Amino acid sequence: MRFAASLLPLLITILAAVLLAARQVAQPPTSLRPKVFVIGLSKTGTSSIGDALALVGYKRLGWKDIRSRHLVHTWANGDFAALVDQTRYYDAFEDLPWPYMYRHLAELYPDAKFILSLRRDEQTWLRSMRRHVGRGSWQPYSYFYGTAEVDGNEAVVLQSYRNHTANVRHYFQHQPHRYAELVIDDGDANWNALCSVAECPPITTTTTTTNSSSVLSVPFPKSNTAAHWQNGAILDNLHFLWGWTITRIEELSASSYYMGGWSPVNRFLALSWDLVSMVEQACSELYFRATVPMALEGGGVDYRMRGWAEESSSIRVS
Repeated sequence: MRFAASLLPLLITILAAVLLAARQVAQPPTSLRPKVFVIGLSKTGTSSIGDALALVGYKRLGWKDIRSRHLVHTWANGDFAALVDQTRYYDAFEDLPWPYMYRHLAELYPDAKFILSLRRDEQTWLRSMRRHVGRGSWQPYSYFYGTAEVDGNEAVVLQSYRNHTANVRHYFQHQPHRYAELVIDDGDANWNALCSVAECPPITTTTTTTNSSSVLSVPFPKSNTAAHWQNGAILDNLHFLWGWTITRIEELSASSYYMGGWSPVNRFLALSWDLVSMVEQACSELYFRATVPMALEGGGVDYRMRGWAEESSSIRVS
């Protein structure tokens, strides 16, 4: 017991040093590209597009199991400040709740670009959504799709997809320079759509320089598919347990924070979210700093991108 007590000050000092270091790293970059927001709904390839944007050097914010859940609830309760704050740290964004923020973000960032991701047809999307939602109950699905369950509510879910597609198209109908649509099932052809709005590296030949998608020798990413969720019984059960646990904690904390819970608990929750956000931002920044130099060594990106990537790296990472 005495030995454990003697270690406590050391552990507190180490924790404080880690948090201080994380705070120093988790500062908004001094320079970011014009932002790209992927505003397709779940299971339209948003993770794949985020991975593609990362391949061409974007610092992207995708789904984070704790922070993203918090952002969903802040959005659902009419508080956009937490989401806007995140835009100071990244230049590409995907997954919920970003697809439902496009109007606000388009006004906030006049130079931002938007990608509506779709599936080849509605039934393909519905089948994918049925598998996705069937992996575990999550009440916030109802915020976006009108229901938390697909089975028995197919018409409601499909209507949410149709409405979102129609609303986005209507909003950007007179802004084609900042908008693109991408059908994730089209595979490598999606580089063309992506690079029509994103800053992709140019390819220099003996006669000309172009900004074509042909600069990339890698296939367009295909992420978060059904196969990615099949990792054997043990890992699948552990993943389910983690998802169930974090969802129950999310429900309890959101209920307390937004429905008049005990004030000390809510202050603790706010502090916890701030700490998690800071640590995740620090980890994202360190990951970004590490992966850009790796790209220069041929880690998946064509060597013809090297000159562009070195220039980008000198601006963004140093």
